[in-house]
Order: sequence, then structure tokens, then C-alpha cells
Amino acid sequence: MTYATVYDIANDSVGLQFPLIGLGLILIGAVMKWGFGKSGWSSYPIIVIGVFTILASGAVPWWDYRRVTQAVARGEAKQVEGPIHDWRMARARGKRRSTGATFYSHYERFSVGDVDFDVNWGALEAGFANRGSTEEKPTVRLANGIPARIWYLPIDGPGKPPRITRIDLGTVGWADEVQQDDAGIAFRLAQGHIADEAKLLPDDRKMAIGLLIYTFEQNSGHRLVVVTTPSLGGTDIARFAAEIADRRGMKGNGILLLVAPNERQARIAVGRDLTARLPDAAAQAILDRAVLPRFRRGDVPGGIEAGVERIIARVAGPETP
Repeated sequence: MTYATVYDIANDSVGLQFPLIGLGLILIGAVMKWGFGKSGWSSYPIIVIGVFTILASGAVPWWDYRRVTQAVARGEAKQVEGPIHDWRMARARGKRRSTGATFYSHYERFSVGDVDFDVNWGALEAGFANRGSTEEKPTVRLANGIPARIWYLPIDGPGKPPRITRIDLGTVGWADEVQQDDAGIAFRLAQGHIADEAKLLPDDRKMAIGLLIYTFEQNSGHRLVVVTTPSLGGTDIARFAAEIADRRGMKGNGILLLVAPNERQARIAVGRDLTARLPDAAAQAILDRAVLPRFRRGDVPGGIEAGVERIIARVAGPETP
């Protein structure tokens, strides 16, 4: 099994956004007090809030990050390997004691082997927290059945979920096979999700896009394939895409995103069973609004990923009349 690292605490860091806000509050309070001669009643609370913000969002997370990374350096991290199972999303409701306002915490829960993991997306502690995630678009997308190798630390005591310090995910079905038709047009007929014959995608983006497609296929049962080609060989892109779809057996329940960078063209071919969910006009709109603008800015991997995301959102979402 070939794995790709999608998270490693060694490459993580404590965010500076909130500590900088705290420093800014301290400076504002200091200017109010000593620059404009304001009373302490108006300036000191701002300074106190700034100090608390620095301690709560800077010093404490830094201390936590240091103790976790030192435990990793001492070789205390454990490892578990196997397919992800029992994956689920959870949302817990709570109330703030100070204001009584309701808030929600989002959790991602899953197991690998006999180890259960519980990831709090809003956590500030060290270790994988799916930072920047939303329920619709997590930073790292996990799903049942994905092969995983995870290093973790049971550092918070009995009854607490372990901290994840590294995640490797298995590449699913990316063994490619090159074939050629009678006219001399080269087709890369991968059995998996991505055939990057034009070499447009770095490994990390290929991994991210592949996981998007894998999750979509597992949840919907529909097929989605990305193919890039260095040349259309003088063939119209619509015919080229139709030939690939036919060779892959995708004309019924499949979607193909074809990119030909040298000809500056892209095409979305949709199987007949999915045309109600993704008609030609909607497919062209995805290309015009999400894919091609990024291509023109030189962000070809970003355009391909955006196209895949829009296709999935359209097909997996409520059916549009």
C-alpha cells in the first residue's frame, strides 16, 4: 500500500492571529491611557482583555504544542493502521456561562483498528484539529473505507481521546495504464479516479482531489474521473471525451472532467443517467465560472479541484428541476 502524508504535527504551528489581536488591544489601551490621558476605567479593561487574549490563545496553545511535540520526539507516539470505519459527524450544543448564549461544537469521529478518534474542529490544542474546516469542506476529507495509518498520543489521561500527530492516507486505485488507439491518440485509461497524463497535478493536490472523488463515489454510487492529456491529436474535444468515456464504460452512470492544457480546452462529459442532475448548460457553467478563470490565472490544479467540487455539489445536492 502506498501512503501520502496529509497531516504531520512537525509541520504545524501555533496560530498568531489571536495573540496579535491581544497585542493590538494592549497597545490601544496603552495609547488611551498614556497618550490621550484617558482614565484607567476606560483603558485598563482593554489592556486586561488583551493580556487574557494573548495568554488564552497564544501562551497556553504554545505550551500544549511544545509538550505534545516533545512527546513525539521522545518516541512516545503510537501507530495504528487499517481502513477508516465508523466515520460520522457530530454537533454538540452548549451555553456560555457568562452570557447564556448558545454555541455549537463540531466533532468528527472515526475509528482505525480498535482506536477511536474524536476531532474537535474548534480546538486550539496541538495535534490534528482539521483547522479551517467547515462541515461542507473539511481541510482533510476522511471517509469510511479509506486506508489510513495514524500516529497518536494518549496524552490527556484516561477517558480522553488521543491526540493525532500524523495522518497518512492510502492512495486508492491510482494504477494507470497507457493505451493508444488506431489513430495514434494516446489515452491513459486509469482504473482509478485520476489520469494525469499532462502532469498538471502535484502529488498533494492529486491526493486531495482523489479523496474528494472517492468520498463522492462511496456516498452516491456515481463515477467521476479526471483525465488530463498533453494533446488532443487534432481531435475535437467533445469526440475525444466521448471516446474516453466509452472506453471506460462511463456513458451511463459516469462523469468525466477532461483537461487539454496545450489546446486551452476543458470538457465535462456526463453519462445519460446523470443528465437530469448535470445538464449540458450546468456543466458549461461550471467550466466558465469555476475552472477556466483559474486556468487563466495559471492555477490549473486549483481549477481542476474547483471543477470537481462544483460537479460533486451539483450531482450530490437536491435535484434541480
